[in-house]
Amino acid sequence: MGRSRIGWLAALALALAAGPAQAVEPHLFSVGILGGIGGPIDADSPDPGLDQRNVELQASLFTEPRTLLVLRVGRLDFESGDRLGDLQAPQLEYATIAGEYRFYRDYYDSGVFIGLGGYRLRGQSTGGGDRDETAPGLTVGVTGEFEVTRWLGVLGEISGHWANLDESQIFATAQAGLVVKF
Repeated sequence: MGRSRIGWLAALALALAAGPAQAVEPHLFSVGILGGIGGPIDADSPDPGLDQRNVELQASLFTEPRTLLVLRVGRLDFESGDRLGDLQAPQLEYATIAGEYRFYRDYYDSGVFIGLGGYRLRGQSTGGGDRDETAPGLTVGVTGEFEVTRWLGVLGEISGHWANLDESQIFATAQAGLVVKF
């Protein structure tokens, strides 16, 4: 069997496998962009607070009815005058993969998620020079989605992040944005 036939058979198998899932869920994939605030919960003095800017991109895939696999990539930007431990003007970047379970209501869906992530904290050391640290971590949170149309929704999310970083280990975010469903 040629490679092109194997490719076509694989594509056909994926299309047929998606049929039953699509009968249960009106869409299989969604992409979202959210913005909000966040910050460290366990920061020592000086504490930069929880009002730092946060932006997050999401891609989700329905794996079972009411069950999603969600990839989240985000960045928490601190003000230029803020400090986090020994870092000035820090920035936290993260990528997480989480399982999410949804509860359907009449006019909105709510969900809970838990997952694993990779976290990178960057900034300028008070002693001079750039410094960054990368560590594994965990994420947990809740979501709420209000459907605007069959393919567009408004999504809100509150999440907590734990990462094994030196300057701070526990972060929280609250954000809202749009999600497009395919």
